[in-house]
Amino acid sequence: MAQKSTTGVMTRLLLLYLAMTVAYAFLRIPVGTAMNVVLGGLVTTLHVPLFITILILSVITGSYSSLLLNRFVDQDQVKQSQAKMRDFQKVYREAQLAGDKGKLKKLENERAEVMELSMDVQAQTMRPMPYILIISLPLFGWLSYVMYYFPSLASYVPTTINMPYFGTLSYTQGVILSFPVWLIWYLVCSLVFTQVIRKTLGM
Repeated sequence: MAQKSTTGVMTRLLLLYLAMTVAYAFLRIPVGTAMNVVLGGLVTTLHVPLFITILILSVITGSYSSLLLNRFVDQDQVKQSQAKMRDFQKVYREAQLAGDKGKLKKLENERAEVMELSMDVQAQTMRPMPYILIISLPLFGWLSYVMYYFPSLASYVPTTINMPYFGTLSYTQGVILSFPVWLIWYLVCSLVFTQVIRKTLGM
C-alpha cells in the first residue's frame, strides 16, 4: 500500500515536471524578455562577461535547490537508505556468486523493503521540484534569450569563450553531444558549487 502511495506521488510530480517543461518550450522567449527587464543590466550596464553571469546564476540556482532539498528531504532517511542498499547489494552479490539459491530466495523479501525505502527517498527528492523550477525556468529563459535573441550582444560583452581542448568557441556553438557551450559551462559550474553547498549542509 505504501509503495503504491509513493509511486502515485512520484507519478504526479513527474507529470507536473513534464507539463512545466513543455510550457517552458512555448514561454521561453516571452519569459526571457520579461526577465531581461530585471537581469539585462548585468550585460548592458555592468558589462559582466557571460561566463561570470552564467557562474552567478548557477550559484543562485544551486544554492536555492540545495536549501530546498535539505528542507524537504529527510537526510537521515537518505543515509539509511543508501547504507541499506549498499549492504543489500553486497550480500546479494555474494549469494549470486556462491550460487546460493536458498539465500537468494530469502533476500527477495528484503529487496522489496530496500526498494520501498529507496522510492520513498526519491519521492521526497521530487517534492521540491516545482519550487525549484519556479526559479530555474525563468533564469534559463533569460539565458536563452541573451544567447540567441539579445540585440547587439557583442557590443556589450564578448560572445566567445576560450575552453581547454576546444579553443575559442561561440557560447551558442554545439560541442559535447551538440549541447551549446553556455549550457555546458552552466552545468559544470552548477555541479561544482552544488556539491560544495551540499557538503556544507551535511547532505
